[in-house]
Amino acid sequence: MSGKVKLEIIEGVMKGKKFLFEEHDTFLFGRMADCHACMPDDPKVSRHHFIMEANPPDARIRDLGSLNGTYVDNMKYGGREIQETPEEAARRKFPEVDLKEGDLIRVGDTIIKVGMEVPAICCECGSNIADNDREKCAWIGDTFICTVCKQKLLASKKPPKAPEPVRCQKCGKNVSQEVGKARRGAYICQSCRKKAEADPMRILLELLRQAGKVPSPEKAPEIKGYEIEKKLGAGGFGAVYLARRKKDNERVAVKVMLSKVAVDENARKKFLREIDSMKTLRHTNIVSLLDNGSAGSAFYFVMEYCEGGSVDNLMCRRGDKLALEEAKTIMLESLKGLSYAHKKNIVHRDLKPANILLHGAEGRWVAKICDVGLGKDFQQAGFSGMTMTGAIAGTPPFMPREQVTNFKYVKPVSDVWSMGATFYNMLTGQFPRDFERGRDYMEIILHGSIVPIRRRDASIPKKVAEVIDCALDDNVKNRYQTADGFLKALEKAL
Repeated sequence: MSGKVKLEIIEGVMKGKKFLFEEHDTFLFGRMADCHACMPDDPKVSRHHFIMEANPPDARIRDLGSLNGTYVDNMKYGGREIQETPEEAARRKFPEVDLKEGDLIRVGDTIIKVGMEVPAICCECGSNIADNDREKCAWIGDTFICTVCKQKLLASKKPPKAPEPVRCQKCGKNVSQEVGKARRGAYICQSCRKKAEADPMRILLELLRQAGKVPSPEKAPEIKGYEIEKKLGAGGFGAVYLARRKKDNERVAVKVMLSKVAVDENARKKFLREIDSMKTLRHTNIVSLLDNGSAGSAFYFVMEYCEGGSVDNLMCRRGDKLALEEAKTIMLESLKGLSYAHKKNIVHRDLKPANILLHGAEGRWVAKICDVGLGKDFQQAGFSGMTMTGAIAGTPPFMPREQVTNFKYVKPVSDVWSMGATFYNMLTGQFPRDFERGRDYMEIILHGSIVPIRRRDASIPKKVAEVIDCALDDNVKNRYQTADGFLKALEKAL
């Protein structure tokens, strides 16, 4: 258990309403019907006033360019100047505020009280304590002693251990304040992570060595069974390396991902169980997950290697966009892979040209979707940290509106939008929404309109344009509901 975040409205028309967050999720407050707390009759509330992101037991809030601002413990955050229009205010990104137990959020006539429940972990044996045992296992403050250990302590008349501080697994310094009092587990401090950004494999190998899972320092560093050759690329949570599998000399790709939060054993086991199910996915148009492992707060994933690189790299080689003749096979094949995933009840959540890889030789490429289920599970486990209010923020140009308003329950229809945005970008080199420099990406996702694809490039055949525009409809009900529906419509249009 990772803890809980609770919101209770203590003043206003929704007084008494409570919201509970036990997993990574978002909470929108405003006048619009898609807000989780909708206040249509309060003139001091803006359309989408603020967003709160819960990554239990942590929570963060950000004003969305509201007219009157958002108050946290009487401190005003955001808000437009009197002379500013909503569009002008949206050009400024307002600061994120980390919430704490007892904070009061005030907007207009509404006051929301913040509650945070830390995970109950026995300070003696490290076991998790069930919710219904919390009261009888509480000792002092956030110190918990399970019933078995409590009996032993009472019999021996020994005082309980104080909670051990969290230490960086690399440099060893006490990072309890950086982690937060509510988190325990394996952690690499921000300073060490920053130093390792260029080569996360170094941290992974060091942690594997500490755990006795790789050779001693005098031998060449390696992941057991694989020889690392070179780095292929880097992303928000880690990097990808080219490697050889020793048993058959097969070339593979190894993806290293570093958690941004402390990783306790229960969270690790749950995440790895979810990942194990991804190994059963076998489809021509999906990159196969072959192997995986972890040490501390670092995880690695061995995947099928695709020699042709990613579609966004191909776009760069072709002058930032692809001709329809070259793109159409990639489009159809990637939809076939996505359709297979949807039939297995798997939603990708992060489709974009960088996540479509090309296998084989030029001219005979096979398109394969990568990271199927991986990014989603990493994010839902909370290991990605704050993704909607933080610096990463997913991939905004390829994010459908409902991925903000319905973060936890994203469905296949949202992948349809992201795939439509991917094809739009492939064919035009531009995005469906206008992402102006300096403008708040969240305001664009929530309020920006979709530019029809033929307005970007009139040479795109009308029938193809109609299919892509339909996939990008902001009204979820008007879109193709699954990749299979999108695929069948595109096959007819081509």
